[in-house]
Amino acid sequence: MAVNDTNFTDYNKLNVKGKSGILNFFHEYRETNKIFSEFHCRDWQGFSSIFFTILILLVFLSTHCPSLPLFAEEALWNELDHLSWETNYVAASQKSKEQSKNLLIYFYAITDSPLIPNSTEERFVKVGSNEIRQVVYVSPQLQKPLPIAAACREFEQRAFYKREVLDLLNNYILLKLPINAVQESELERQSGVPILDLPKFREMGHLPGLAVIDYEHNDASYYENLVGILPFLRAKPPTSEQVQTFLTLPPGTLTQRTLIYAMRIHPERPLSTMGTFHPFVTKEATDHSVYQAKKGVLGHQNFGTRSTRISGELEQGSVSEICAQSWTDEGLFEAAIGCVRAWRNSSGHWSAARKKHTYYGYDMVLGSNNIWYATGIFVD
Repeated sequence: MAVNDTNFTDYNKLNVKGKSGILNFFHEYRETNKIFSEFHCRDWQGFSSIFFTILILLVFLSTHCPSLPLFAEEALWNELDHLSWETNYVAASQKSKEQSKNLLIYFYAITDSPLIPNSTEERFVKVGSNEIRQVVYVSPQLQKPLPIAAACREFEQRAFYKREVLDLLNNYILLKLPINAVQESELERQSGVPILDLPKFREMGHLPGLAVIDYEHNDASYYENLVGILPFLRAKPPTSEQVQTFLTLPPGTLTQRTLIYAMRIHPERPLSTMGTFHPFVTKEATDHSVYQAKKGVLGHQNFGTRSTRISGELEQGSVSEICAQSWTDEGLFEAAIGCVRAWRNSSGHWSAARKKHTYYGYDMVLGSNNIWYATGIFVD
């Protein structure tokens, strides 16, 4: 996910204090900054002096230190302290099912693992007015362990420290697990297998990050399936704004929601996912992605037939379409980011992606050639 234009430049600042764990860092961060919430008044002359001095200090802090917690945010810290995180995969899954709430899993790392090397790097090459993204594979002799523990500490300090994000967590059952957690139940019929080794978590790449399993839509094909991933790709965790985007994606499959997420976090804020996520339009996007993946060829094959079918079903409007493909052997998450970048570098595709449409559908499918094929369809 290391993309030049998505504000990832400061994610790898190391913080060696403390251990991984959300509550540990919430406590430590608050205690460090407690000086701003304590006043000793014995040296002040009169109530008015105290009042105006505090007022001036508050204005100064809010202007020059926007990241520091102030008095009005003490309640927010208390809520963060009391977030209820489950620690057992099976129990949390059952609780989610009983309450018809989606399960949000935070996989975290306490130490850096030599088993997770930095095997790829991104490079960006200017070709005319376009910036071409290249994925370069690092020689095994040059690979180094990813600083995933530092990434988790960075994430835990800042990701949930925002009212909008905290409120969204109430819609989920929360589960916190180390990346080496082992599944000890017959629920998956693979007792003793590391949870991140289960087939459903393959696209997490054994990395720390967030994952969502759907227990809310019991009549959908994706019920009880993984429908969202936010891995700390190259040890770079998301911002609060990106977590908020992740937690507010429309219901859908993992591939659909990942491509929508990639579009929504683009810094230019394209509007194509701001209309209605329509099931029929989405099915057409899925079917065309399947067709491209089967043929191993990118294109708008049979668009005329597809457009007529969509217009007839919805009884309205003009239909437009965008298509893209990933680099070979990319994971789903990185491939989705790359496909959005490809659209950005095509004026025709981007003119459609950046507009708000009445209806839209997105999906992507992996071909036997290990290339992802993505399709977006819009109706106005």
